[in-house]
Amino acid sequence: MAIAKKPKPTPPADDQAEKFISGASKAAPGEEEDTRKIPTMIRFDKALLRRVDAAAKRRGVSRSAWISFTLSAALDDG
Repeated sequence: MAIAKKPKPTPPADDQAEKFISGASKAAPGEEEDTRKIPTMIRFDKALLRRVDAAAKRRGVSRSAWISFTLSAALDDG
């Protein structure tokens, strides 16, 4: 087993980059600041849940991500 060298520390960021990075976590004007996700209990029948899982697997995402994306798209479509 080879011994890897300790990585060199990165140089400190300049002021402009630091301002950009610190501003990335702030919400845009008129948007909510809190972006935490809220756990929610939903019940599906077995057949529907199998279809949801299959669709999520085809797209390579989690069940939760697939449901969130699909609901978002449905709501955007009106």
